Amino acid sequence: MTGQIDVQTPKEIETATFALGCFWGPDGRFGILPGVIRTRVGYAGGTGDRPTYHDIDGHAETIQVDFDPSLISYGELIEVFWNSCDPFGSPYSSQYRLMILLHNEAQQRLAEASLDALGARPLAEIVPFEGFTRAEDYHQKYRLQNEPILMAELRARFETFDEFVDSTLAARVNGYLSGWGSLGQLEEEIAAFDLSEYAEETLRRHVQ
Repeated sequence: MTGQIDVQTPKEIETATFALGCFWGPDGRFGILPGVIRTRVGYAGGTGDRPTYHDIDGHAETIQVDFDPSLISYGELIEVFWNSCDPFGSPYSSQYRLMILLHNEAQQRLAEASLDALGARPLAEIVPFEGFTRAEDYHQKYRLQNEPILMAELRARFETFDEFVDSTLAARVNGYLSGWGSLGQLEEEIAAFDLSEYAEETLRRHVQ
């Protein structure tokens, strides 16, 4: 069983991959955006083939976003990327460095154009996407996992944990719990979440 918001699958889905510091915040920031289908956090940009949180092996904490290009463009996601970080600040660890990982030539053109628009050279890498390793389960939808009532209600709808993580429902609710989205936006779509009355009120309290 899935939430009502997950019933319709778009005809086309594209993927964007970014590294912009600790991945908990970006998971909520991108997950709240209309047109984003699913998010997941993990590791990318390094050379090791088995990165973990405690042995990241040259990778960076990364957010991967699947989106409907008819509702939100890659260019708009790039704009969210730059607005969600300090483009000119130095990360205190390579684990938290800034990267735009490119899946195709169209993404490359848009990413390079966004650099030109900044007017100064940011401390961000623009590199080809070469692979992504999912982070450990406790990192996925972190804010939602720390809200027991909502977590239990949503998790029960999916047979596996990965299905839960990859749901639009989890991405959206996690986004609201992370402090993104307005109450007006929530009211427009909360019925599609099919939550209990208590869970709805819990979610509203985080948005107000």
